[in-house]
Amino acid sequence: YMEPRPRRRSSKQHPPPHTPTTDLKTQSIMSIRAAAGEQLDWSFGLRNGAMKYLTAETFGFRIATAASIMKKKQIWFLEQEEGEDHVYIKSHLNRYIIVDGDGNMKGDAEGKTDEAQLLIEAQDDGRWCIKSKKYGWYLGNDPSIERSSFESDKQEKHMWTVHLAMHPQICLRNINRSAYVHLADGQLCTDELIPWGDDATITMHFFSEDGTYGLVSSEGSFLSASGALMDAPNETCKFIVVFNGGKVSFKSKSSHKFLTALGAKGTCKATKSAITKDELFHMEDSFPQVKLTANNGKKVSIKAGIEVSATQVETTDLEIFQLEPCGKVGDDVWTVKGCRSKFWSVVDNAVQCTAEKPATDAEKFKIEWHGAQVALKSLANGKYLEQKLNGYIHAIGTEASEDKKSLFTYEIVNRPKLVLRGEYGFVGTLPSGLLECNKSVPEVYSMHVTQGKCKISHANGKYWKVGDNGVSCSGGAAEEYTMSLHEESMMCLMFKDKYFEGFQNGAFTLSGSKPGKSTFFEF
Repeated sequence: YMEPRPRRRSSKQHPPPHTPTTDLKTQSIMSIRAAAGEQLDWSFGLRNGAMKYLTAETFGFRIATAASIMKKKQIWFLEQEEGEDHVYIKSHLNRYIIVDGDGNMKGDAEGKTDEAQLLIEAQDDGRWCIKSKKYGWYLGNDPSIERSSFESDKQEKHMWTVHLAMHPQICLRNINRSAYVHLADGQLCTDELIPWGDDATITMHFFSEDGTYGLVSSEGSFLSASGALMDAPNETCKFIVVFNGGKVSFKSKSSHKFLTALGAKGTCKATKSAITKDELFHMEDSFPQVKLTANNGKKVSIKAGIEVSATQVETTDLEIFQLEPCGKVGDDVWTVKGCRSKFWSVVDNAVQCTAEKPATDAEKFKIEWHGAQVALKSLANGKYLEQKLNGYIHAIGTEASEDKKSLFTYEIVNRPKLVLRGEYGFVGTLPSGLLECNKSVPEVYSMHVTQGKCKISHANGKYWKVGDNGVSCSGGAAEEYTMSLHEESMMCLMFKDKYFEGFQNGAFTLSGSKPGKSTFFEF
């Protein structure tokens, strides 16, 4: 299955508290994402006490709880009209869940009728009870049973575990401090105003056995309730995600305290008994950040001032830039943002990092991928960015070539841990070491990008290796792949002029000939 990273937008808290409501203006979260710094909307699976997921069947729009893993048919989308306390839950078939007057739970409603209005009651253990607003009856955990949703007394059979379906790599912003969680000096701290570099990428790890989550740092360690980072997770690393008006809090399963930000650095520890703004967080998308090396061997930087130039040898935040898609899907248009939240802009052919927002074509670029190098073309004048003799970058090139100094070697810096999701699921490793691409649970690989070449390895230290039967984690030495980035957080990986490709049966092979549905992987 493949659901794009959900659209992100600002949020507004609605009653009742501790519910996963959002303030979408009747807008589906199946839509693609918006600009950086905005909150992720919710797509999720609902699992009953028998560990079975609520499923929307294609035939007859029937719903059931028969699947033990979460794939496309098990993903649901939350919608809410502004100012209302009720929500609508929609399937991948664009049909809504309803409870009819006989107490039957159905998934075939084409529109938002009063029978589709649902109230969500979040429990102390993080599970949900979902109630029909019209009738006051709770949704039972087996829709195939006649009149399964005909009771107004809350019982165990009305409890649902929530399994988030978004890509697990996020940025986490604290509401009170307006700062991001990042790895610093062996701790997760909340004092980074702009999420820059790999240290600000957090991975949400789902513990399937009890529906809790772990917060994993960029180096792969798990946050515990005490604030210590653990190499391997234990019970103190498990958190219940509490939804609060579009925001989230994290309640320690072991101590029953909420995660908060303490002290000047905002050190993350679970010490609070109640939720205040210091215990509220936004989940935000994590865009790719790159460093670029020009023809002269120097790194592109904004250290010298507002003008972008290739003058630096060392890498600091001033040499890291964030690539953000803009415009309509299919335009393949990008903006480039610096660490001071200013965008690149073409001014009299010179590239300056001065724009407050990408308002005109001067701030928009096409990116061409040439193996280990990229070329950027300005939408304002149709010229390629080119390194001049003094190192400054100008939009004056007529072609993408080494001779014209218009090719730049790239390195992605904020994906040392890589999770890939394709059309049919996550890429994962079988016990034999063979990779498959139809897994319901994400697997984290290590990725190191140097001079435009990426090396990917398994937790066991073995590298990806292309073979006759597919790709396996069996290499003692790394193969060097190249990549291209696309809209909706998609990536293509290439090796020897072929693309890595996924198939419905799980096969993951080096057989693709071009970018497309089967060769796109969300990263």
